[in-house]
Amino acid sequence: MRRPKQLSAAFVRSVSRPGRYGDGRGGFGLSLLVKYTSNGRLSKSWSQRVRIAGRVTNIGLGSWPIVTLAEARRKAIENRRAVEQGKDPRRGGVPTFEQAVEKVIELHRRTWKPGGKSEGQWRASLTRYAMPKLGRMTVDKITTADVLSVLVPIWNEKRVTAQRVRTRIGAIMKWAVAKNYREDNPAGDALGAALPRGGVRKRHFPALPHSQVPAALETVRTSGAWIGLRLA
Repeated sequence: MRRPKQLSAAFVRSVSRPGRYGDGRGGFGLSLLVKYTSNGRLSKSWSQRVRIAGRVTNIGLGSWPIVTLAEARRKAIENRRAVEQGKDPRRGGVPTFEQAVEKVIELHRRTWKPGGKSEGQWRASLTRYAMPKLGRMTVDKITTADVLSVLVPIWNEKRVTAQRVRTRIGAIMKWAVAKNYREDNPAGDALGAALPRGGVRKRHFPALPHSQVPAALETVRTSGAWIGLRLA
């Protein structure tokens, strides 16, 4: 099927080849996204690319056929009008990281064990390590460098904690992507390449081979040292 210069209701209904199909120059950034889901079903959804506060952003407008081409065009015009007036067409604007944390915790709470420690652990780690640097930033402004500034100070000394913080920040950012507040996850693969490899090696106390233990104990007993030292 040939790619049209402008979308039509017939094309939207019949297209089955995955891709992004724009609505032409007069479409105010509107496009139809066609893709196959993990279960093999064909998915068609509407997206609008606009520039908000100097940043190119994709706004989801719903799925076809729930939202028709005519309805998607109407929404696109309304959003473009809002942008021209200096407004953010996304309902409520872009949340801060702190606000996003609350929304993601609320989503996870339904699957966490009642009375468990998961929510407390999320809050404690993010409050201590992430909030001081990211809390007041809107989720669309957070960069890989920002996340890196949270993790690097604890990456070597508290590796397990740092990995958990990274995973939780990543969950917040994936939520932001799903809500069309941003297009990427700054705590993803690019961050992994930037973090230091290795870490602080644990130093273990010297240990004797099992066969040498009896002789070592005999040496201690006959050493003539103070009884407290020998017993220790």
